[in-house]
Amino acid sequence: MIKQTQTQKLSQKILPQIIQRQNLLAVPTLALEQMIKSELEENPLLEEVNERETDDNQDDELKSEQELLADKIKTEEYNWDDYYSGEYEGYKTMEYDPDNFHYEDTWKETITMHDNLLNQLYHSTLDDKQIFIGEEIIGNLDSDGYLRESNLELLEELNIRKFGTEYADEKFSEEEIETVIKYVQQFEPSGIAARNLKECLLIQLEESAIDTGLKRSCIDIIENYFEELRLRNYEKIGKDLKLSRDKVVNAFEHILKLNPKPGYNEFEEDHNLIYPDLIVTKKDNEYVISLNEKILPSLKINKEYGQVISGKNAEVNDEAKEFLSNKMERAKWFIDALKSRRQTMLKVMNVILIRQFSFFENNGQGLKPMIEKDVAEDIDMDISTVSRTVRGKYVQTDFGVYELKYFFSNSLTTDEGEDISTKEIKHKMREIINSEDKKKPLTDDKLVTILNEMGFQIARRTVAKYREAMKIPKARLRRKLN
Repeated sequence: MIKQTQTQKLSQKILPQIIQRQNLLAVPTLALEQMIKSELEENPLLEEVNERETDDNQDDELKSEQELLADKIKTEEYNWDDYYSGEYEGYKTMEYDPDNFHYEDTWKETITMHDNLLNQLYHSTLDDKQIFIGEEIIGNLDSDGYLRESNLELLEELNIRKFGTEYADEKFSEEEIETVIKYVQQFEPSGIAARNLKECLLIQLEESAIDTGLKRSCIDIIENYFEELRLRNYEKIGKDLKLSRDKVVNAFEHILKLNPKPGYNEFEEDHNLIYPDLIVTKKDNEYVISLNEKILPSLKINKEYGQVISGKNAEVNDEAKEFLSNKMERAKWFIDALKSRRQTMLKVMNVILIRQFSFFENNGQGLKPMIEKDVAEDIDMDISTVSRTVRGKYVQTDFGVYELKYFFSNSLTTDEGEDISTKEIKHKMREIINSEDKKKPLTDDKLVTILNEMGFQIARRTVAKYREAMKIPKARLRRKLN
């Protein structure tokens, strides 16, 4: 018998405007350009401004913001509410000096395996927590594309890395890590994130479009006769699997076509376009931050359609007016989201500049420990907002282009009690290795001893991890006779 019951349920929903702001905040400028063009095509209420408009007092406002933010860090009394005030006037980009834009920096790096995988991760259907786990997994892949860390080791690293982020109070499990690993293994290139060669080949076979019978034979050979496969023992495999010699040879040929090192692929080519999202320049002993939005079109609401919505055109029926009204709301949401993205990026960069002032003064030397939580507290925003802001964004300085996430690192305490950035430890390690005797290169144990003598209390496992992260081979592989 069907019954009707009435219950009360408390649920939390995110407004579409907030979702749109979060999505726009997470994408870099190049991707934002495509999103704006798509929105222009889909929404007739939006149109592009032919001539770029600029505010005469924009530089003064930015300077004032930087001064107020510096006071906020000292007094913890600054309120950003006035930053969002003002009526809707359209979306305008900041004027910047093209003479200070170094176009050669847009071709600074290569398309790496990690860049490609992170791009697939950020466009996946995983939630934010799973993306956080996925970043750790991808970050631990070696140059061949293999995941050498165990789930337990990844769990330990996540529990360290989560400090100072929005996941500081979250609990991670090995089951969650395994779920994300299986998801990442579906990324291109096929076979990525495998734990060993056997798993790498099996992943590629599962995704290959070959005859079902042949695929089953190949999987049987890899799973049960891996040593015979290495020794090319055709006779034993054919006898045990009851396959003819031709079928065994055919299976071998398909297996040999698989890629044993998925990390080496076309993504290592030098064609990665890095477009700086922000520009920091020093003029008259003062730093100026600007958004690099030269490629972004300026948007405004179409006035003619606005008059239709207001009812001045009697020939338009109610259905058309309702359609245009919905598009009007969407257009306003989109422009407001662009404004919010712009303001948030400037705020975050302001804090980075203030907290890492010595880094900018010393041309890339003297990076201080800083976590996302520090920035979030300075601008009175959530850590997740800061995380989205710095993800995949770059800043151009007078001494190079840096990813915003580069400025964030945990700290190690020296014997004198001073906190030093882990990135500075890596810089010291590189200097030591570069000056070593190439006939007798330094082992990880020796590096630990030298760093300890310099006042850095660091474990051997940490030294090995830092060395691998900098893509520096082991001591015996660095040895040179001449």
